[in-house]
Amino acid sequence: MCVFLDGVDMEDLLKLNKHECTIIRSNLMEIVNCAERLELALEDAEIYEEMGTAKRIVSSCYKVLSAVVNSEEMVKLDEYKPVVFCLSDLVNDMVNVCRSKLRKSNIKITTDIEDIIYVDADPDRLTSCLMNLIVNSIRNVDKDLGEIKIKISKLNGRASIVVSDNGYGADLEEIEKRLLDEKRNTGLAVVGKFCREAKTNIIVDEGSGAGLLFSFQLPLAKNNQITLKSRQSFMASKSLSPVLVYLAKVEDEEDPEE
Repeated sequence: MCVFLDGVDMEDLLKLNKHECTIIRSNLMEIVNCAERLELALEDAEIYEEMGTAKRIVSSCYKVLSAVVNSEEMVKLDEYKPVVFCLSDLVNDMVNVCRSKLRKSNIKITTDIEDIIYVDADPDRLTSCLMNLIVNSIRNVDKDLGEIKIKISKLNGRASIVVSDNGYGADLEEIEKRLLDEKRNTGLAVVGKFCREAKTNIIVDEGSGAGLLFSFQLPLAKNNQITLKSRQSFMASKSLSPVLVYLAKVEDEEDPEE
């Protein structure tokens, strides 16, 4: 049942237009929902030997969905819509979801967040940008000793965001090229385009040990833009939220990203 998914050419997926992405996303979501219900039914019937097949269907769908999500992101970034929101809350919510999904591994995700920081940016596009950086780190750290750090602080009147890891590292010049490459619509291309749309420079450097460090800044919200209201929940609870789609991309993977 998974052959057609495993044989999908990701390069072709990354060239899809918005309408084609919508059709594929809709059908894959239906397959995932059916497979998850099937998995529960198999468990209730104690047919454990077949549960792996249902899980493989879900995993394969998520991998294709992640490519579709990035293809859609490149289009959505053309309509970058900044609003005032609490960056601290967004990052905390995102990291909590990541920790929950990665609880079976020994990869640690830590945060160093300076107080409560409000920014003027596009929260949805920022979420995809940060998730691509997190996924890139997950795929390039040791599964037993890996550590990913996210630091949020105020620097020179702006909000500074740093994502670093203690992974295997990579050729910095090659990464710079991928950040500028909009033809393939890969994760790093999404990161690069986000920074261009947000009018900020991204710095790539060596992280802890042989790892990588990505750093960029966002404009702080002005005091008169900040209004007191109930805490906003940034992470959708539905199983096919973009965050979970990105995380599913790296589940059970052993090799670093090509």
